[in-house]
Amino acid sequence: MIKRPTWSWFIPLYFFLGGIGGGAAAIGAAADLVGGRRHRATVRRARYLSVVLAAICPLLLIMDLGRPARFHHMLRVFKLSSPLSVGTWILSGFGLASGALAARQALDDGLLPRQENLLPARLLRRVPTAPLSTLHGLLGLGLGGYTGVLLTATAVPLWAAAGLLLGPLFLCTALASGGAALILLGALSRSGSVQARREIAAVECTAAVAQLGLALAREVLVPPETARPLRRGVWGPVWRLGAVGGGMSTPLALRLAMRLSGGRIGPALDATLAALTLAGALAERFALIEAGKLSADDPQAYQALTHGAPGETRPTPQQQAARVGSVPAYRPHLVAPEVTGS
Repeated sequence: MIKRPTWSWFIPLYFFLGGIGGGAAAIGAAADLVGGRRHRATVRRARYLSVVLAAICPLLLIMDLGRPARFHHMLRVFKLSSPLSVGTWILSGFGLASGALAARQALDDGLLPRQENLLPARLLRRVPTAPLSTLHGLLGLGLGGYTGVLLTATAVPLWAAAGLLLGPLFLCTALASGGAALILLGALSRSGSVQARREIAAVECTAAVAQLGLALAREVLVPPETARPLRRGVWGPVWRLGAVGGGMSTPLALRLAMRLSGGRIGPALDATLAALTLAGALAERFALIEAGKLSADDPQAYQALTHGAPGETRPTPQQQAARVGSVPAYRPHLVAPEVTGS
């Protein structure tokens, strides 16, 4: 009844990497504004990670679109009623803010020349980091959540059903995966304070609790016919075991168990739990998008979404025969054109 999306694997990968970049930017902005000295390493890692992912995400979009000019054409207009248009501008603004903050961070770290006689150095030193960090964090939240809103604006049954929950779910996943990426980078580089790592882990756990609540709410609210591709087949185990089990529940349960028992989570275990969270976020993106494509091919899922009984959208032959009596018969007739002549 509807045409399935033609997105390739570039789109779920873009959703995944964009979520990491947006979540890391939001956490890095909060750490820059209220974190103090103990979060300097967090701010540094968040800025560098954001600019790298902000450079990769447009490439994935352009590769899926097929022609680079199509991405340029989306920047010619701005429509608040279109999640795609708003998301394009969010991604563009996020890339600019990420580039400016990363350049300022590179200047502070001595990776760029600091000579005062150089114009770029003077301009970078005048960049207002606090307002720019605030804007960067807000754009990061928008980048992390708009992709879920974009899916709900379609007629795909799995995405449109309980659509109010998909945007917050993607946003919580972005915060959890962004925090996990920062923890993983800190564990691998062995830099940053233990207190800072615990605070980022607290953000990750809070986002994981919200993820589980939103995922459970969708299980209750989405009709069984619509949620069938996410419960059976190939993508059912990916969603249940990979996203919900391995990515949300397991890291949260282990962190809470260690916290209640009084144990300390070392860098190795911290990195392992962060890697599980990232793997779960990737599984969530692929499972939701690919299962959504399957739901678009199911007419019963579309009828459950539109509250239509089987045959209501397209009448059966019996229903067509029952309606014949109420439709006047067609009587063909010919009208001869008026001919005038001398």
